[in-house]
Formats: sequence, structure tokens, C-alpha cells
Amino acid sequence: MRLPLILLALALVVTTAWAQGTGDFFQQGQKVYEDNCADCHRHNGKGLPGTFPAHDGNPFVVGPPIPVIATVLNGRKGNLGQMPTWKDKLDDQQIAAVVTYLRQAWSNRAPAVTPAMVAATRSK
Repeated sequence: MRLPLILLALALVVTTAWAQGTGDFFQQGQKVYEDNCADCHRHNGKGLPGTFPAHDGNPFVVGPPIPVIATVLNGRKGNLGQMPTWKDKLDDQQIAAVVTYLRQAWSNRAPAVTPAMVAATRSK
């Protein structure tokens, strides 16, 4: 009986620590976004129609996280231009933070991304 109680207590400690840290992680992502993305995609996440896609309410952004991570890492070619690659400019922590920010800012409500998910995507 002691093991389940210990596991429950450990889960509570880990969950509490993660919840307290998510605000800082979100803020880190916001800073990365403001410093690197907002000039094109706008501070309000609405993008620039016909030029830079919106992040707010974008089904791609709130869909499966791996394609979003891959796009940030490797960039993307589009009809009107190209999104730069960030794999050599931002580390896994920064990319996880900014993708989490994209997925949770404005009207978006999608799960966070971890640096481990970024590292796994980077290695493919």
C-alpha cells in the first residue's frame, strides 16, 4: 500500500513543479516569438494576409505538434516567399517554448511541446 501513496505523492510534486514552471516557459516562448517571429506574423498572431500566415486560430498550429516543430526547425517555402530555418539559431528549449507559445497564445488552446520532442524531431 505504501508504493501507490509514494507514487501519488511524487506525481503531485512533479505536476505542481511543472505547473509552476509553465508560466515561465510560456513567457520564454513569447519572448522568442517577439524577437524572431512577430515582425512577419504580427504581435497579435493575425499574420499579414496573402504574405505571412496567421498563427491565431490556425488549425496547423494547434494540430499535431511534430509538423509545427519541423516547420520551425526547417523553415518552409511558400507561394510568396520562404520562412527561414531556425535549427541553427535556436536551441531545443527555445523552439519548444516558442511552439508552445504559438499553440497556447491568443485563442489557441493546444498542448505544450517539450524540448525532448524538438530534439527527436531535429534528429530525423
